Amino acid sequence: MESNPFAKINTMIFDYFAEWKDPQNGAVGPLRPRRCGEIIRYHIDDFAESGDLSIATNAQHWESFCQRLGCKLRRDQERLMEDPQQREDLMEISKNWLMPIKCMFELQMDRYGFSLDRAPVIRYALTTILKQGMNYGHSEKSNKTLVLSLNLGANMGQPDGPIELRHYRLKKLYEIVKRLVECSNWRMVTGSDASADSLLVNVEAQRCTLTQRQGHVCLVSGPVLEPGTKTATDLDLEDYLKIRSTHMRLMAVHRSGVRPVGFGSQEGLMRRLGEAAVIVDLFSVRHASAACVVRSGMGSSKGASYILYNSARIETLLRSFDSQVKAGIYDPLPPLEMLDLSILEDEMDWQLIFACLLNFPEVLESTIDQLEHGLVGVHLLIRYLENLATVFSRYYRQKKVLVQKRDQLVPILYARITLVKAVRVVMNQALSVLGIKPVDYV
Repeated sequence: MESNPFAKINTMIFDYFAEWKDPQNGAVGPLRPRRCGEIIRYHIDDFAESGDLSIATNAQHWESFCQRLGCKLRRDQERLMEDPQQREDLMEISKNWLMPIKCMFELQMDRYGFSLDRAPVIRYALTTILKQGMNYGHSEKSNKTLVLSLNLGANMGQPDGPIELRHYRLKKLYEIVKRLVECSNWRMVTGSDASADSLLVNVEAQRCTLTQRQGHVCLVSGPVLEPGTKTATDLDLEDYLKIRSTHMRLMAVHRSGVRPVGFGSQEGLMRRLGEAAVIVDLFSVRHASAACVVRSGMGSSKGASYILYNSARIETLLRSFDSQVKAGIYDPLPPLEMLDLSILEDEMDWQLIFACLLNFPEVLESTIDQLEHGLVGVHLLIRYLENLATVFSRYYRQKKVLVQKRDQLVPILYARITLVKAVRVVMNQALSVLGIKPVDYV
């Protein structure tokens, strides 16, 4: 079963405009369009002006893309969507889609914008996320699942002395890729269980020679450098953790003080924040590129601090709701199927749901879909988390979630609490893949 909602829509759109043919026998092919580039573009804002998604109308662009997929356009035409009947047919067919089209309109630069019927999309998104929980976005494995053997580079055992940052980065890359594979449609086996058809991937500190690379894929973890001299850093992991923990403490204090919850001491919290900052520092750039340590200033830890601060906001908000339920101020949250989620249809709600939450399975797939070529997009996952934190922060500032208990406001309260719960699921899952534990403080 397809776990990626955007890939589902891509397939439905392609099924309307193109026909899938196996050149050998003319049978319908099992092709699945992803990374459609300019052919199908999903928007992250300006929905009223551009639509929620748009498609290219130049038939030559479609034909070029179709050739790569092994399909062809159903109609011989120069521009798609010119025929009003074609547009009406597409609207009618889309009523049975996961994301029905509400209206469509012509844009500049040979594109047509689609605005979706938001109510069913919102219900699908929140219901799927809350029911699947930490499995949201995971691909389903089957008997046809590709098999992968992932191995850590030689001589990377636990060192007796201080841990070099480059070695730490390599080991973390191995662990992150392993978790990404668990989310994917790959099936992981140990080296002894690998068969001739298994993809062998070695996580290495440097790329092997062409001769050495025969039979396996090199996944390279780049060096860790000083920012000024661009030479290898002499900081070990423990020293760097102390530096980053100090930076995170200063930023936490700057954000109206720190109140640890569920920790034995503030030191334990600051260390976890420091560990998160180190991971963000090392993987904000592509894994094979050099990462620079942060000696002073915020550096990339602004991302770690910002992400975890908004994670804590979510926890605090939901904890406050639960406390007020226990105090009898609010009634408990009704079952999901009884909630009026159509309330969440304005632009800010829609950006959080459509551009962020529904996009998460696509991000998960994108991080690992070039694994066979020795590339993994861990930096894309960090970029996604930073964007999710930014959009949620704006939502938090402009939308009041814990509204007064009035008859006309209670449906809004329940819908927004449900949305915040869904954001927590997705944010915690993305953090978990990176090996970062959420924090619970304000």
